Amino acid sequence: MERFEELIDRVFAMMHGELSYDPWAVRSAAEEIMQGAGRHLTDLFPQGSGGAPSEAEDAIWWDFGTFAHFAEMLEGWSRELAAQASTPARGRLPKRWEDAQMGPGMMQGGGMMRGSGSVSAAWHVAATCNACHAAFREAD
Repeated sequence: MERFEELIDRVFAMMHGELSYDPWAVRSAAEEIMQGAGRHLTDLFPQGSGGAPSEAEDAIWWDFGTFAHFAEMLEGWSRELAAQASTPARGRLPKRWEDAQMGPGMMQGGGMMRGSGSVSAAWHVAATCNACHAAFREAD
């Protein structure tokens, strides 16, 4: 998941103009996240696999359905980001991906972000990561 963080960092930097916006790079990053999300992600956490080196709290196994839903949402939003990568980045996006937060309705696939398709999708990818980390990742 550290790789996911590197990828979304780069996408956010492009959308803020810190790096030149490259639709191919955005699409490539989104596709890499998509390939590691969904079932692939949940398969990394089989029942009873807790402890080091994982940073997951035991809650991930108590509420595996919610974790699986986050993994599916990540797959869907990264697919949307890949599809929207050629759309010019317009809209409000937090400076740091870690600041994108879930809002009402997002667990059902809705959202509150306004902006172009690529900005909205990037925001939802980041918000999904953040919500999952808040629920299931050990505090630093």
